[in-house]
Amino acid sequence: MNSQLQKQILVGGLAGLLVTVLAWVFLSGKRDERTSLLASIVTLQREVDKGYQLKANYETLKVEVAQQAKLIEELIKLMPTDTDKGEIPYRIKKLADTAGIEQVAFSVEGAIKKDYYTEYPFTFTFKAGYHTFGQFASEVSGYEKIINVSEMQMKREAGKTLWPVAVTCRISAFVYNPAPPKPVVSPSAKAAPAGKKKVEEGD
Repeated sequence: MNSQLQKQILVGGLAGLLVTVLAWVFLSGKRDERTSLLASIVTLQREVDKGYQLKANYETLKVEVAQQAKLIEELIKLMPTDTDKGEIPYRIKKLADTAGIEQVAFSVEGAIKKDYYTEYPFTFTFKAGYHTFGQFASEVSGYEKIINVSEMQMKREAGKTLWPVAVTCRISAFVYNPAPPKPVVSPSAKAAPAGKKKVEEGD
């Protein structure tokens, strides 16, 4: 083998080695780039999946809120209005007459304001039998508006009377009247006093 051929073989071998090294470096960079790209795709896919889940949760919550709002609306319809609560003594008297008991007294107590409603309590005294007062309580529970009977006290009448027991109880009407929302103070309005203070200090 002559020297010229040896040189050609050596140069060819070195060229092949150089091409191999360059190809490895090039592909290694592409491999790292591809790995990074795949990681980004996985991250984005997770964010997309999270978005779909949030959307599904929002739709479910939206339906639940609508159902609750409808239920609240129906309950509000059952609550007495300001006009209804003024008629409570008359309505209770009619229910007592229907049950066959005697209303002997009633008094109006002070209103009790809550966050979403106002309670208007009345104190009534009846003379009745045990059975007839139970019938009266049933009439009250079937009343078209929501009213509440509480603090019931029974006292047996002495001697032989038409009504064996005197009953004192509290009957309340609950009128829906939520407090108006508090006004929202803008950040600029909150910052105004501080700015004014700085001007005064400057003066």
